[in-house]
Amino acid sequence: MNNEEFYIGWMGKAPKSFAAWIRKYLIVLLPVIIVLGVLLALSQKKFGTGTFEFGTLTEVKGIYFNKPVPTIKVVDGKDIWGNENYITVPLIGFGKHGADGVIADLEKEKNISFEGKEITLKGTLLYNDGKLLMQVDANDKPLVNVSGANINSVGLQKIKELGIIDVKGEIVDPKCFFGVMKPGEGKPHKDCAIRCILGGMPPVLKVTDEKGNQNYYLIVGANGEKMNEAVQDYVATPVEINARAVAYGDWVVLYVHPNGLQHYSYIREHFSTSIASCMAACIK
Repeated sequence: MNNEEFYIGWMGKAPKSFAAWIRKYLIVLLPVIIVLGVLLALSQKKFGTGTFEFGTLTEVKGIYFNKPVPTIKVVDGKDIWGNENYITVPLIGFGKHGADGVIADLEKEKNISFEGKEITLKGTLLYNDGKLLMQVDANDKPLVNVSGANINSVGLQKIKELGIIDVKGEIVDPKCFFGVMKPGEGKPHKDCAIRCILGGMPPVLKVTDEKGNQNYYLIVGANGEKMNEAVQDYVATPVEINARAVAYGDWVVLYVHPNGLQHYSYIREHFSTSIASCMAACIK
């Protein structure tokens, strides 16, 4: 552009040399902008693959357990030795509520405990990443059948102690994460997740390993007590948990030790020693 030419934005037409200068740089910048836009779009977190079968009721038959959280053990074929395999289906309630109240009302209505009995429930299935859950709603009259006799349920739980572990991840509410909401995790979903967990949904720790694979852990207190209120300030943020891990079939439960839940800081874990050394040197 000729330095002797002067252009003011409100003028009707720019000088030819000025327009040529702008055009030259636009030709260079346009591909850069397009590439940056594509890279930005690809770097965004993808929507979850969870499914919620809204409006569809499915009957599920299995053995009911109330601890560590309300679940049904459902037969899922047999192994090579002919023993039956079971999958664990955690139960959740309608809206932002757990299933405890619905089950307690049904037990009171039938004047019988469901623990260790074969029951058939109908509800709405939700599933994601190999995990299956079922929503039971009192308005759907979910109880189809319950056996009067207790079944030998010791072997069904397949309880295995995994020892004391330290694990890092994010606390999510299982209903939204495994199918109802997209996204059902992270800061955008934090307020909803807190309300769901305070309403009785069992908190779940989502852990992503170095290869990007995800594992899930149910969270309870050291003695199996509910931790819904205790985790509310830790939902949707990085946390680290010290707990006794127990496998109940295809779900692992974390029995969190007192003071075993805290916010996780990458800087604190990897650089705390260096920072402390630096501060000590500076003081000298």
